[in-house]
Amino acid sequence: MGLLCGLWIVGFTRGGEVADAHLKSWPATATIRFAATSTLHDFGGELSAQPFTLSISNGNWSAEADVLAGQMKTSNEKRDTSMYQMMDTNRHPRLHGIVAWSPIPTAVGTNATLNLTIRDSKADLPVRVTDWQETAEEIRFHAEWEVSLKQFSLKPPSVLGVIRVGDRVKLNADVTAKKTNTTHFVPTKKP
Repeated sequence: MGLLCGLWIVGFTRGGEVADAHLKSWPATATIRFAATSTLHDFGGELSAQPFTLSISNGNWSAEADVLAGQMKTSNEKRDTSMYQMMDTNRHPRLHGIVAWSPIPTAVGTNATLNLTIRDSKADLPVRVTDWQETAEEIRFHAEWEVSLKQFSLKPPSVLGVIRVGDRVKLNADVTAKKTNTTHFVPTKKP
């Protein structure tokens, strides 16, 4: 379901904050793609995360972002309506995700933990981060993870009890942070 798109929302920690002279933060964007299965045919979609900040300190990175659940689209209006009802987008318009201080990936990539919130449910999900590229102008990377609808107390929609959506949704995101001329000394929890 598109609902898991929001899942790649990268995070910035707030508790136990201390000033870090090595902290650098830049504005970032993410394009998130989701793919789900159903008994009729597989489907997917793409959307953008809300603008967020990617932070780096002492060889670690952190980010936090939101996705507007009502912006998830699958190219089928009826399926999208069922997805919005399942996610209760009127009461819970945002999916929220945090990756807090994870090592910058090596050439082979690294694993990170995404703390994802959908509606009133939270869960830590494993995320594979690869293709980390850093230049003087920007940082780019790719991330992949899966979400179980049941894990977030979401009941996948069905049509006439025959056409059913699968429980697992695969997601991936391409993240880009644009380096600016200024470094932000933002209070944050040290890695």
